[in-house]
Amino acid sequence: MTKIKPRITEGRAIEDSNSMTMEEYSEIMKKQLGKDYNRFADNVISQVMPTNNSLVLEIGSGPGWAGINLVKKRPDLMLDGLEPSNDMIKVATENAKHEGVGDRCKYINGFAENMNEIKDATYDLVISRDSLHHFIDPEKVFLEVKRVLKPAGKIYIRDSRRDLNLFVKLIVNIFSRFIPNNMGKYWKSSIAASYTPQEIEEIINKIKCNDWRVNSNLMDLTILKI
Repeated sequence: MTKIKPRITEGRAIEDSNSMTMEEYSEIMKKQLGKDYNRFADNVISQVMPTNNSLVLEIGSGPGWAGINLVKKRPDLMLDGLEPSNDMIKVATENAKHEGVGDRCKYINGFAENMNEIKDATYDLVISRDSLHHFIDPEKVFLEVKRVLKPAGKIYIRDSRRDLNLFVKLIVNIFSRFIPNNMGKYWKSSIAASYTPQEIEEIINKIKCNDWRVNSNLMDLTILKI
């Protein structure tokens, strides 16, 4: 049985630095993960089937590519992106404009653990792609998601999982060496900061979100409310 290491927490907001601007980060992510952003949007549409004219909250929107892909595929959707980095908000706003969806994407500064400025039962759908591992206290985040989501609202949150088996760890170690711009290193640190499906299930059960479920595959976990 593979021993599961304790989480190694990762930094919160990703901001401009001497080594990389968020414009550069955005272009790297689009180039390397463009197909995955597209697949994420397809999975949201096919698995939770957003209702027509939904208002969507994207948590940890980063450069915006996941949510932008979603609203491009569903012209009836409107999206608010919650992001702690003002540098990312600037880039996401420009990306949305460039992709022709700037009128349907709005980005706001904030942390998911405290969304006091958002009224109860505001959103029809909450999504997040690869941001869960940044949450220091996912229980607080889930309680806030529960509060701002409409009673019949839907959820699609996807992230890596920490409890990889030995074969998958080997694959990650090999492929991470060939990813440029230190992104392989960041991929491995994100996995080390991730939660296990069991840890997420325990939190969901604790806060009595009985209509949420956790699915997982070899690499990732997904939280769904349909």
